[in-house]
Amino acid sequence: ALKHHQKSLAIKLKQLGPEHSDVATSYNNIGEVHRNKGEYDKALEYFQKSLAIMLKQLGPEHPKVAISYNNIGLGHDNKGEYDKALEYFQKALAIQLIQLGPEHPDVALSYHVIGLGHDNKSEYDKALEYFQKALAIQLKQLGPEHPDVAMSYNNIGRVHRKKGKYDKALEHYQKSLAIQLKQLGPEHPNVAINYHNMAYVYKAKKDLAKSKEFIGKGHAIFLKKLGPNHPHTKKAKAQLDALKE
Repeated sequence: ALKHHQKSLAIKLKQLGPEHSDVATSYNNIGEVHRNKGEYDKALEYFQKSLAIMLKQLGPEHPKVAISYNNIGLGHDNKGEYDKALEYFQKALAIQLIQLGPEHPDVALSYHVIGLGHDNKSEYDKALEYFQKALAIQLKQLGPEHPDVAMSYNNIGRVHRKKGKYDKALEHYQKSLAIQLKQLGPEHPNVAINYHNMAYVYKAKKDLAKSKEFIGKGHAIFLKKLGPNHPHTKKAKAQLDALKE
């Protein structure tokens, strides 16, 4: 992916110039690849390049600027810089509410990432509020079997787990998993994340055999799809080893 995005960028720079909005799109795409590879500083570097062009060419209230803000926020979130992440997420949401309206799927995604920020700060009731807002829009606009709906069920399940409501957590994880298996296939990294989350619940319920089973399933997918050096793979491996001990 990175190789092809770099080829695309080289052509755009030559034919369109360094400040064209299509160049900004390429920077954004390259940043997203680095983020998916766990290279968060590199990702932020490209997201910032994209944002600078977008602000100059499209103005501060364009929906594509909101996408850049959300991507920068995700980079900071991945680095554990949660207050900075929430700052960018809120900037994105403000633009989207004005430009797209309160029920647009992109607004739901902003609610989703704001929920993640609060979840990471252990502000679970706030996180649940934003995840529920996202889910309501997604069910209405995208339908009950869309991958984004699965993502929201997963997020809601995770918050219930952290609040100690394990049965509610498993209920939402199972809803999420059913959609993901159907829409994404059995080896998608999001399926692995779901397995990982279910393993946390079983560990909390003292069912270590089930926990080990689901961590193992998730680790196998991460290893195959993301490689041994990705943060997700390393974390799953460490937890699997700990459970074996």
